[in-house]
Amino acid sequence: MTRIEFEADVFSPHGLTLLVDGSAQSHVDLGDPTRLFFEYLRRIGHVVDAIAAPGAPIAVLHLGGGALTLPRYVDATRPGSIQVVVDHDAELIDVVRAKAPWPASGIEVHIEDAAEAVRASAARGERFDVVVIDVYTHLDAPAFVDDPGFLAACLGLLGEGGVVVVNIADAAGLARLRTSARAFARADAGAELLAVGDTHVIDGGEEGNTVLVAAPGTLPPAVALRLEAGGPFPVTVLAGAKLDFVLWGAC
Repeated sequence: MTRIEFEADVFSPHGLTLLVDGSAQSHVDLGDPTRLFFEYLRRIGHVVDAIAAPGAPIAVLHLGGGALTLPRYVDATRPGSIQVVVDHDAELIDVVRAKAPWPASGIEVHIEDAAEAVRASAARGERFDVVVIDVYTHLDAPAFVDDPGFLAACLGLLGEGGVVVVNIADAAGLARLRTSARAFARADAGAELLAVGDTHVIDGGEEGNTVLVAAPGTLPPAVALRLEAGGPFPVTVLAGAKLDFVLWGAC
């Protein structure tokens, strides 16, 4: 039986860490939802910040709920946003609802398989500014994460200027980042990609998280600028030829 619990954060009186079988899976600050503790979430937060004018409401599809840290951030920084959260784990969502309830302000939570949810959303003709894929457990993820058909469907949900953002947990060497980048290229040969992460992870020397951002056309220039300026540091942001060189070497 999976053990799901919250542990108090020693750095903040209102901070909680979500533990699944003793492993930290998410963090939320109930007193300040704009405080993003995990580095990869701070980087995704920068993408959210850059996707539209400050404070403007956006539409976000979150595939993977965790403690609903990012939905709370969007709700606090972009009031009035439309947010749909999809997670397959009803038990986890029940614990979060009981121990760290989220605001009742436009955040819809659905217990559903992510791939099925994307298909259903496409059938309804829904459009989003950001689609976030955050479904890794340790270094493992469902097979659909690297399925070109699934990624093409995610790209198809985007409105003009929208992006798909994937959290990737990788061993040293960036094998999972390469797999994800290759899957996006097969999903849409014209997609523009950007990867960001701690410099020591991006250079392949350490295990850690990278964030891959994809757009079916051109990525908004503000995204790279915000990621470079916002940290956490040291940070490496790669796109275009620089990303190709790191992933595939000289061609």
